[in-house]
Amino acid sequence: MAKRNYLVEGLSGAGKSSVYEELIQRGYKAISTDRAWKYDNAMWDQQKAVSELESPDPDVLFVCGSSRNRDRFLPYFTKVFNLRIDDDTMRRRLEERTNNEFGKQPEELELMLTLNRSDEKPAGAVDVDATQPLRQVVDELLRLAHCRTSRSDSRLPPWSKRGSAIGQSFVISESALPILQAAAGRRKRGTSDEFSDVLGRQTITRIEYGWSGYVLATLLPYLDEQGIDLVHSDHDDVASAISQTREVSVFVLTSVHRERYLAGLDPSAFDGAVLRRYYEELNEMTAEGVEYALLDGIAFLRDTLAPLQSAIVAVLIIG
Repeated sequence: MAKRNYLVEGLSGAGKSSVYEELIQRGYKAISTDRAWKYDNAMWDQQKAVSELESPDPDVLFVCGSSRNRDRFLPYFTKVFNLRIDDDTMRRRLEERTNNEFGKQPEELELMLTLNRSDEKPAGAVDVDATQPLRQVVDELLRLAHCRTSRSDSRLPPWSKRGSAIGQSFVISESALPILQAAAGRRKRGTSDEFSDVLGRQTITRIEYGWSGYVLATLLPYLDEQGIDLVHSDHDDVASAISQTREVSVFVLTSVHRERYLAGLDPSAFDGAVLRRYYEELNEMTAEGVEYALLDGIAFLRDTLAPLQSAIVAVLIIG
């Protein structure tokens, strides 16, 4: 067993995914169970879960998520943290989130509110006020786990986002693509960057990848080999023009990608070991743990496609 395993759980909208991403950015080993362990309608895969929880490394492991078979794994955890939010916060977050449709229907929302009021949680779980700003929530978790609020850069893996290429998706109106292309061709004036300004004004939703953008650059060809082509569209000319002028990799994703590939971008359907081998062979390096970054990349691409519809596209930028 890892020296200390901590479970971070909570109801829909409590912030488990956000906490997971913040822990990673601070250099801690964390697992999103929705992306790494889930199978068969929100159950954890016992073999995957026990393998991680019994591993002697790392010295501290944070597991973010919950499941219907959660209780059978509780003996593996040093402590359980329960992210608590009030009803108003839950309503707002479920309404505003774009990466998960659950909770938007009245009956789903009412179920979540009922569970929230029941205060159901494992015996001995420690409540953490998750209505606070994210950094404060994670500071509190780390304090309760007797961990430093951040780790040095030397502890971060090469595929960490810090100091590396960034992967981001910007959901915009399809009609804004020519405007964006024109802005990309204009030179910067001092500290002013017209492209960034125009992109910011046109963006409906921005989705940020929590790891190095270079991981996405490895993942996209892998997915293409699996029949999921996210690098070509009817807007390749726009993507190519922006890529050349901005010296970054740009892809335009459309509702056609959503219709064809959204269902196939379920992280739990991918084998992390296979993803890791592909990454290691392509990049000619040992990359223990990179499978979580790759699984997160699949979730990121899924979340990018989810809001797309006719006349609404996503501009994926890596660089």
